[in-house]
Amino acid sequence: MLYSIFQKLFYKIRQEAVLSIAVLLALLSACFVLPDASYFGYIDFRTLTILFSLMTVMSGLQRQGVFTRFAYSLLSRTNSITSLVFVLVGLCFFCSMLITNDVALLTFVPFSFAVLGQLPEASGKKHLTPVVCLQTIAANLGSMLTPIGNPQNLYLYGKSQLSFSAFLQLMLPYTLLSAILLSVCIFYLGHLHRQ
Repeated sequence: MLYSIFQKLFYKIRQEAVLSIAVLLALLSACFVLPDASYFGYIDFRTLTILFSLMTVMSGLQRQGVFTRFAYSLLSRTNSITSLVFVLVGLCFFCSMLITNDVALLTFVPFSFAVLGQLPEASGKKHLTPVVCLQTIAANLGSMLTPIGNPQNLYLYGKSQLSFSAFLQLMLPYTLLSAILLSVCIFYLGHLHRQ
């Protein structure tokens, strides 16, 4: 009986490895800083509430297929592999500014699998890995522009007391440079695959 309980517990721990490690580290940290009433002061409830609300709205829009319809309308205007890659990577770059980098990747990477899967087999497979890598980079770089682009920005925005426009002005040069470098990579990828 006891062995069966431990076996189930071990299975759950293995299934939820990240959560299990986080709980273990939290318990370990509590040995160094003993829990007291001030623990609640460490939690930034405002940032967590905004992040939760944002994720809830984005999940609803994603389930309604809003992002997929938007993506298909953009794809209907592509006429080459390079322009297709621009759209797939650009979706992650620009949408991550508004829907967070994680949601952009969870939405558009599977979408890219479906789109590239419709290409002739050799061409689709050849582009899949570079496109997904560029999408991952694009989502992380694009998300740095706005406070809601990623959870870290939301936290920093709250702590810095910057206005929204001041935050955008601060991050805009880095975002523009990122967009230029991503464009160079996409053109290089297109040139490479034409050879």
